[in-house]
Amino acid sequence: MLFMAPTGVRVIKKEDYECEWAKKYDTTSIDGFCLAGERCDPDTVGWLHRNLPTAKINDTWWQTETSWPICGNLLNTKDNGPMFPTLPGSVTKPMPGYDLKVFTEHNEEAKLGELGKVVIKLPMPPAFMLSLWGNDEVFIEKYLTETPGYYTTGDAGVKDLNGYVHIMTRVDDVINTAGHRISTGQLEEVVNEHD
Repeated sequence: MLFMAPTGVRVIKKEDYECEWAKKYDTTSIDGFCLAGERCDPDTVGWLHRNLPTAKINDTWWQTETSWPICGNLLNTKDNGPMFPTLPGSVTKPMPGYDLKVFTEHNEEAKLGELGKVVIKLPMPPAFMLSLWGNDEVFIEKYLTETPGYYTTGDAGVKDLNGYVHIMTRVDDVINTAGHRISTGQLEEVVNEHD
């Protein structure tokens, strides 16, 4: 099992796109590849699938504040495979204990497929931070005030028709122009898909 930030994979992909170096070795023992730390674009997930076909790709999403993944893919104990199919660009589904929602800027639940701020209904599961060291007021202001009854993650994303979560960018990186909200993640996908 390997655990790596998507930037690390992108560096390897940039330097060895055809994965010639890995072809010199037997990589079939790589059973899983967990991604964390930042958004992973669909092209990078596809590159991993092509070059490590035996590895199950698990793109996870969590924050230091949460201490463990908010979203990811659990292994199915029956066949030791992923519980849900991997969907490039998605961090799969919320982990047990997280009631994740996507809200509009007016704190109303967004439509499925609509970009919005990602929030988690309180109470949070065990291991979640209880405060900021010696500064309860800033903790409440930063994480709990903007969306009463919810933890504000600071990330923007989409929940699709199948319940898959797509973390696209930080809320402060969303471009709001002519009534449209565009994430840097969406722009990155368009650029990556262009020949």
